Amino acid sequence: MASLGLGRTGFALALGASLTACNMTKLAASSTADVFHQAAPAFDEQLDYDFAKQAAPGSIMQLEGVLRVLPDNDLLLFDACKSWTSYAFGFVEEEMEIAAERGDLQTADHQRARAQRMHLRARDLGRRLLERKSSGFQQAAQRGPDALRAFLAEHFRDRADAPALLWTGFAWGAAIDISRDDPALVADLPIARVLVERSVELDENSENATGLAFLGYVDASTSEAMGGRPEAGKKRFERALALTRHKALMVQMNFARSYAIEKQDRTLFLALLQEVAKTGPDVNPSSRLTNEVARRRAVRLLRRVDELFDRSSTLSSSTKVARAHGGSP
Repeated sequence: MASLGLGRTGFALALGASLTACNMTKLAASSTADVFHQAAPAFDEQLDYDFAKQAAPGSIMQLEGVLRVLPDNDLLLFDACKSWTSYAFGFVEEEMEIAAERGDLQTADHQRARAQRMHLRARDLGRRLLERKSSGFQQAAQRGPDALRAFLAEHFRDRADAPALLWTGFAWGAAIDISRDDPALVADLPIARVLVERSVELDENSENATGLAFLGYVDASTSEAMGGRPEAGKKRFERALALTRHKALMVQMNFARSYAIEKQDRTLFLALLQEVAKTGPDVNPSSRLTNEVARRRAVRLLRRVDELFDRSSTLSSSTKVARAHGGSP
């Protein structure tokens, strides 16, 4: 009997030690998540594009590793969502566009597939975060844009919700934008749009008016004949420019590669992209890296002005918009 008692005591002590270790691990992981979140702006302020490109994968994998320990941590879910889609948009899509520009379609397709996987990973993390914020989100999204719009209006009323809605919708929309030959994914665009619309309703200036630029791009990159609303998109861009005081260069770049090409307004195209190319990233120190990404894209687009505004071409303006984003020739 004594030996059985000792066995039980030993088991209890081992279990207690295990639970303590588990709690300590989660406590350490939680502290790490807080540090990651507070340190994130340092990456946005980085000026050296190549350095940031090389460093980003390690940072993302660290986030993913801590997510294994704390799969329901809101800060980790948000930071990982934003990091995956930002990396795909800022770095992988650049490789895709460069390959498409030089006619290397195999490499372009490979990079497009990589970017799509990253955007979809970000979308899934964002959906988990929004479900945690309000149970029933996923079900509402499955019922369609009208049901989702009503759900968001009822359950997402705080300005602090704007960034999570924005990055989830942005990731979803970015995946769609480079996958226009995937009907199942394209069909989700209204859902992505509703998420960003709600974000803009809560805080139109969130993340340097990225939501307004997203909606402007969606409206302006499709012709009116195909259901687009270029003039509505133009107004979104103009509002974003006013809010950011022309210091968030991604707004001008997206304005040029959507509305200006769709309307074949060469003068506007050149004015917007030359402004980006000539403006130093330090115009907004907190967004140096994003501004550098915009500048690099602007320079490449300026080299293609005669191709994108060839009046004798039989290509539709919408096809040229797709090509401006690295779409297949």
